[in-house]
Amino acid sequence: MTGLLWEIFNILKEVLNRTIKLPELLLTLVGFRSTKKLRLRVVILRDERGVPLATNEEALPAYEEARRILARTAGVTVEPAGWRVVTAPHGAPKAALDVRCTDGAWQDDLGQAGAFFRDLMAKSTGGTLVGYGAPLTVFVVRSMSTHNGCSLGPAADYVTVEAKTLRGTRRLLAHEVAHACGLWHTKNPANLMFPRGPGEELTHMQAAVLRTSRHVTHF
Repeated sequence: MTGLLWEIFNILKEVLNRTIKLPELLLTLVGFRSTKKLRLRVVILRDERGVPLATNEEALPAYEEARRILARTAGVTVEPAGWRVVTAPHGAPKAALDVRCTDGAWQDDLGQAGAFFRDLMAKSTGGTLVGYGAPLTVFVVRSMSTHNGCSLGPAADYVTVEAKTLRGTRRLLAHEVAHACGLWHTKNPANLMFPRGPGEELTHMQAAVLRTSRHVTHF
């Protein structure tokens, strides 16, 4: 399946799941909220020489920070998609190591980078056709053109974060995962979706939107 078909298919799955979960979104807004889960894996890429861009020890704190933030603000338990953090088995192409965001992330997904990412994504154990419970994969890349992290939202089951920023900004991983679950930027510095800063709060509406993503399930 080509990159464009993947994007279209993912968006259709997102629309279907959002429609089915509309009653749950409304119930969440009025205070009914049981614990849900999201399956997540971090994949550290290797450069052209086969050298990992980061170590497991450098990536794990960001993973654990995402677990803490999402559990506290949205009632979502982050669970490993097989493993919490893994290193790619071989060197990545330059297109996947040095990626774009607002100036070309869609084009990257349609090309060599997207194909490489899809080949290494955590695979779903069920609900593949409708996308229910699809795990998310975070790829640790070498550099990014305009941001430190990037997500295509509902069009992809992965996000990218820059290795050097991930080491110093643990919140970055949670921020990008929230984008993949349907959240957009806000102007509130205390909010997780503020582009920069230490904020980690979510509004009731944001929590409801995140909880009704196709990646977040009861089972």
